[in-house]
Amino acid sequence: MVIGLILPVAFGYLLFLGRYEGDLDFWSFVQTMFKLQSLGKLVSVSVLPNLLVFFVAIWTERLLAARGIVMATLLYTVVTIILYLLR
Repeated sequence: MVIGLILPVAFGYLLFLGRYEGDLDFWSFVQTMFKLQSLGKLVSVSVLPNLLVFFVAIWTERLLAARGIVMATLLYTVVTIILYLLR
């Protein structure tokens, strides 16, 4: 479950570095995304690497790890729904 929680944050940070590294810091980026009502979209895209880790866990028969990835993804889903409802 820890990998499923950390990987989307790292991927979101990599997306930030690829696009806005010199313009503003990461916290300002998150605040701007929230103000633009796009933070939920960022969270949704950031969870995509969990899909790859989930399939690797399934293929290598690490079913408890796959369950942890699904649980972490469900937590991010709840966060995305809450951000959507805050509009």
